[in-house]
Amino acid sequence: MIPIRVIAISTEIAESVRKTMKDPRYGFPAYTEVATGGAPCRHCLRMISPGERWTLFTHDAFEGIEKLPLPGPVYVHAESCERYPEDGGFPAELRNSPRTLSAYAQGAQLLAQEFVEGGNVDMGIQKLLARTDTHYIHVRSTPAGCYTFRVERADG
Repeated sequence: MIPIRVIAISTEIAESVRKTMKDPRYGFPAYTEVATGGAPCRHCLRMISPGERWTLFTHDAFEGIEKLPLPGPVYVHAESCERYPEDGGFPAELRNSPRTLSAYAQGAQLLAQEFVEGGNVDMGIQKLLARTDTHYIHVRSTPAGCYTFRVERADG
């Protein structure tokens, strides 16, 4: 089995958005309210439950790894939370939700996609990482299409 790293958005980005109420790349306004539904926080990768406060902002999923942007809406807890550990494996709270795994080569070249649900994420990740040209995988919500986190080989 190929060991993985799970890359949540950085603490610097999450804290910048919470402090300035703007996304750090584009300067678009962020929006905070009491959650009426559930969504994963892109920083701690735990679900934000109804009744908690969440902040919605624009995040570039290729930030720091590609020149071309891929912006889209993401949520974080409105209050500080601990960043998901890179060696934590696939987040348990998201394991059974429908996810789209998009394998990319360097240069933002989409290579392949796997649609997973019912807990079979490991098989999909392993299949995509078995390709020698896969540089990283974006994990996205299948129903909403929004970015959740990135997966890379643990050995770089």
